[in-house]
Amino acid sequence: MPPVPAPAGAGPPCPVHPVSPVIPTSPRARLALATFLCLVPVTLLVPGLHELVVVAHGGTEGDAHAFMTVNMLAGMITVPLVMRALRRDPGAVKRWAMGALLVDAAAFVGMAFAPGLAALYAFRVVDGAVHLPAITLLMVASNRSSGEGRGRSLGALATAIMIGVAIGSPLGGRLVEIGVRTTYLTGAVLLVLAAVVVRLTAMPLGEMATGSRYAWRRSALATWIPLAYGFLDRFSIGIYVSTFTLYLTNVIGLSAPQRGALVALFMVPFALLCYPAGRLADRVGWFAPLLIGNVLFGLTFGAYGLVSAAWLPYLMLASGVFSALMFAPNLVLISELASRGHGEGLFGAFQVAGSLGFLTGPIVGGLLVTFTRGADGVPAYRAIFLAVGVLAAALSLVSWVVLRRLARALAREAPPAIPVSLPTR
Repeated sequence: MPPVPAPAGAGPPCPVHPVSPVIPTSPRARLALATFLCLVPVTLLVPGLHELVVVAHGGTEGDAHAFMTVNMLAGMITVPLVMRALRRDPGAVKRWAMGALLVDAAAFVGMAFAPGLAALYAFRVVDGAVHLPAITLLMVASNRSSGEGRGRSLGALATAIMIGVAIGSPLGGRLVEIGVRTTYLTGAVLLVLAAVVVRLTAMPLGEMATGSRYAWRRSALATWIPLAYGFLDRFSIGIYVSTFTLYLTNVIGLSAPQRGALVALFMVPFALLCYPAGRLADRVGWFAPLLIGNVLFGLTFGAYGLVSAAWLPYLMLASGVFSALMFAPNLVLISELASRGHGEGLFGAFQVAGSLGFLTGPIVGGLLVTFTRGADGVPAYRAIFLAVGVLAAALSLVSWVVLRRLARALAREAPPAIPVSLPTR
């Protein structure tokens, strides 16, 4: 049968790519998969810090902590630079994301064969300098590919992030028992696979690909609210993994497996419910889920020191549910602000704010534990957890004051048209 000619005036046919039965076909699902593969290496190294730094290179416990810190500091410096460059070349998201992931994979290989601590730190800095920008670029790409279903797309991305983080830790614990190099090389393979998935994903250039769309309007108070949520989210997690863990050990008397089970009860619902929370934001808007989720999370966190050990599993489950209810709508808020001229740079600022929160959480928690010890030598854990809950409540109040007019305006108007058939690269 002869080929049917194309209609007059039609453009060139779209290239047809072979579809792998393993890699999903929709850009939304592919970007979520790439994000998952990119996030697993983040926590892959955490359980084996002692083996990776102290045993393999003769470092100290302080060196092991520095191994984690230099990574985040490097990313906090490079993310704003990458987002600034994106303003000049809005269509570079795909190739920059691929390049960052491949450089990150090379850094993991370098860490696997580092001859000493200096070289290890050098490769770790490179890892941080490209990894956080890669995650940010995947967020931007997911937002551009979302069409009108921003909540679903960003919710799927959030679920991928949390599942990747949750899986990386137990996987890393098993891999480091096999060998230090096995841990690093597994991370490198995952990052290469993420780059391959990005390569196979068609990405829209975005709405009105002009430089002004990729700035960040710092003078607008509303743009600081999602950053505050990003900071508080990671700050509370920093308190959770440091101060709360000490509380469970020294006051409640839980064993390591019991503490790990509580962490799982928090992480699993958090990871699984981000996508439904994103769909909810598509239906009812981001305003109510964001504020309600934050208030409920604050109340739950504040109750950590007020209940018996028997109630802690229920509080962990509730914390995971309310965190998901808050996290995905916050990404939708960033998307809404970016689409209305506040700039995709907000996604980069969100990543920097989150990293800053995770850095300061353990520091502040450590200071509070040190300076709130009573006559019996026990820190004022109840007051520390209540303080985090009060911070969450205060942020919700500020959010209500600053964002309620914006939320009402968005509810009255039709959602902005986001083309889904833009040129791709």
